Amino acid sequence: MKTDGLNTGRDWQELQETNGRFVVLDSNDLIVSCNDNAEHARSVSNLHDIFPLDCFWLDSEQRTFHLSEFKKIVGKEIKLLFMPSDFEACRVKVIVEAFQLFDRQYYSLLIQNDQTECSLDDRYHSYQMAQALSTDLKNNLLELNYQPQINISDSSLYGVEVLARWTDKKVGRIAPDDFIALAEEFGLIAELDLWVLRQACKQLAIWREKDIQVPIIAVNFSPLSFRHPSLKNEIQSILNQNGILPSSLVLEVTESKKIKSSDPFINVIIDLHSIGVNISLDDFGTGYSNLKRLLKFPVSQLKLDRAFVCELPNKLSEELSEVVLSISKKINAVAIAEGVETQLQLSYLTAMGYQVFQGYLFSSPLSKIEFENWFFKDSNISL
Repeated sequence: MKTDGLNTGRDWQELQETNGRFVVLDSNDLIVSCNDNAEHARSVSNLHDIFPLDCFWLDSEQRTFHLSEFKKIVGKEIKLLFMPSDFEACRVKVIVEAFQLFDRQYYSLLIQNDQTECSLDDRYHSYQMAQALSTDLKNNLLELNYQPQINISDSSLYGVEVLARWTDKKVGRIAPDDFIALAEEFGLIAELDLWVLRQACKQLAIWREKDIQVPIIAVNFSPLSFRHPSLKNEIQSILNQNGILPSSLVLEVTESKKIKSSDPFINVIIDLHSIGVNISLDDFGTGYSNLKRLLKFPVSQLKLDRAFVCELPNKLSEELSEVVLSISKKINAVAIAEGVETQLQLSYLTAMGYQVFQGYLFSSPLSKIEFENWFFKDSNISL
């Protein structure tokens, strides 16, 4: 969904999924939205704690670079020294874009590490980590967590999202965004996504034998995984091996500019939908998954991006959440609000008309044993 004035070629979805920090300023230089990386582990008490006033330094002029100055360099890139109070200083490049939404002016800042500073040692380390990830995949050493999705209209379990977790024996726990980016960079992403799907389907079959009735499982698939040859046949084979109907599977896809015009992305999605697999657009509402895309392939779910949920009752987040819900109704898709952490957020979204929710307010991601305990003891699900 492109915003009215966002015509610079950069969009919210690309910014949200980046490993960099993404911040939105209003015309008064106040921070109104950000992604998780900018919020540094969600430890800030309010948005304006994210960047102290003196955290940017302009080397060329030997002075502090203030937030108010970014609006003067719209459409440009600037290199600065970034000095957050809780992280080591680093050199970054900041790309500034302007857009209008509901007749109001906003400015997006994409703050990324300056890759020109990257050394050969860094590249060699990434290669070693990719090798370690490949080895652990082959040895089934990654783990899966399961986060429940709740339909509050009848307090039932709507489904679970499957989330991969990796602990390297030397480095320790690796953040999902980091090892997914690593897998994409070194051509391991299809292997990773299919590994997750295989393990999740095996677990779903086991749960159903135990009378743990999980209606659907949602597995994240990178756009790059759709380049994998015979993907539809491989997915069908995994489902058949575990006695699972395609209608029990949701593939969560985050569209991005990683998809080239020559990629078979849309055709593969149409093929998968033709055998009964559900398609979900993840992080919807942040830009790249626009209406033109919705007309090209079938969508069963729209997931409201957590960036909007965490800012409720911010007026901009509220308006965009209502737009996403309206679109889902028009295309007969289920709207799922993810990242719901407070009763206030739930109240606002429920009042809008959302019925399916996912987030820490209901449950954190759980191991398979924790999920079984939650299902039988800790949930309010109508069994």
